[in-house]
Amino acid sequence: MATMSKNSRKAVRDARRLARTHSNGILSTLSAEMEGWPFGSVAPYILDFEGHPILLLSDLAQHSHNIQRDSRVSLLAWEDEKSDIQQSGRVTIMGRAAVIEGDDALRDRYLRYLPQAQEYFAIHDFRFYKLAVERVRFIGGFGDIHWISGEDYCLPSASFDAQLIAAESGAVIHMNADHQDALIRYCRAHGVEEPAPRLVGIDPEGFDVATRAGRLRIYFDAPVRDAKGLREAFVRMARALDGGRDDLPGPVAG
Repeated sequence: MATMSKNSRKAVRDARRLARTHSNGILSTLSAEMEGWPFGSVAPYILDFEGHPILLLSDLAQHSHNIQRDSRVSLLAWEDEKSDIQQSGRVTIMGRAAVIEGDDALRDRYLRYLPQAQEYFAIHDFRFYKLAVERVRFIGGFGDIHWISGEDYCLPSASFDAQLIAAESGAVIHMNADHQDALIRYCRAHGVEEPAPRLVGIDPEGFDVATRAGRLRIYFDAPVRDAKGLREAFVRMARALDGGRDDLPGPVAG
């Protein structure tokens, strides 16, 4: 990405931001029933720390049968604020989907973003899939059209420490339990008045807060690499807002 133009770097950032801001997409697979035909279905998703979509799919679903035969898929997400969808930003993420083992941390993270999926975990035929990004088509608006490689779109795994992933769950729990006043201030600083905000997830670029108006995406002033960097980012934000005290995620405080 170091050799990319300023406009291209902005497109990469905006594409990833759009994908992170939304949770519903259109999953397109290649039909196993009708050879060579595209098959579209609705698909809730979350993104992992690098930016790869994670989906929870039933083995009984047609798109799962299609993926088992041909793993090439695309996932389309778009802004839904504008009445004319042609004027809305949208991102199509193309890659190969594969089953991954879902541990407790992934399940908890998925449910924080998509709590309505709780009942699916009682049904044994649902499994997590990772869409490994190979290419992205991003349209930011009229004339703002880009092809982006998967390598440029995704955050390199080397750009953050595994310690940051391990710190996320505890940080979320601690902030929601002990520092809701800070979350209220964070929301207010971004134009949202929310008396009961709920932090749902953290990643190297920022964090997501559930509000009555929908999910609010808040970005750090610079990407964080590890638990120490996460602590420092929250400290800076807390100090910047109304002279507030330092609000730190629990497992990275101290």
